Amino acid sequence: MSEDCTGVGQPHLITHVVTTDATANDAAVVDAVHDALTTKSLKPAEHLLDSGYSSAELLLTAPVEREICVVAPVRPNSTPQQIRSAGFGKSAFTINWQERTATCPTGRTSRYWTVGLDNNGRDAIRIRFATTTCSPCPVRDQCTRSTQCGRQFTVRPQGQDALLERVRAEQTTKAWKERYAARAGVEGTIHQAVAVGGMRRTRYRGLAKTHLGHVLTATAVNLIRLDAWWTGTPLAQTRSSRLAALELAT
Repeated sequence: MSEDCTGVGQPHLITHVVTTDATANDAAVVDAVHDALTTKSLKPAEHLLDSGYSSAELLLTAPVEREICVVAPVRPNSTPQQIRSAGFGKSAFTINWQERTATCPTGRTSRYWTVGLDNNGRDAIRIRFATTTCSPCPVRDQCTRSTQCGRQFTVRPQGQDALLERVRAEQTTKAWKERYAARAGVEGTIHQAVAVGGMRRTRYRGLAKTHLGHVLTATAVNLIRLDAWWTGTPLAQTRSSRLAALELAT
């Protein structure tokens, strides 16, 4: 569900609903959502998305192709060295995009540069160092756990890679977190849709009928919110879990 969250003192209304098979990748529906919102003249200048919907390609192309600034957290660098905060992670390597090589912290140069796709079908570049380069290295244990192959890692194309590193740095700042905090409202909307219309479970067979049920539920939520706004009913307080309540009590 997409929800407008720009109105100060006005109800936040659901603007679009997409229904897919449960196995569909979240990121695959973003373009369709943007197209639908544009058709309705509801295209957002800024779209706050969950991390499951974001990708380096989307963050890079949406502002240019659709004039929509996508704000979404990206996954952290997941190399074992980065996770352990020990050894040489990707940031320790210098990438020469023109010569298509990478240089390790000891000054050795990679041998293989393979352009292809990752498991999700997105552009990726696999960089590998020769076994003969890494075998005699005195700091090999800080770089790779492999005993038979040289160091290897995967990066995105240059523009996407630079954007990912920038967003990873930005999303740790207070300003970015405050800007992204508005997205928490859609979690409340999902909860309301579940409570009002039982949206977790469909009453119908087939995607078309299920989608119609979702649209009717979203319409009901919008009517409830408009009624509350017209009658001056204040928003309900955010519920605290029992564990959080115990923590506050102490």
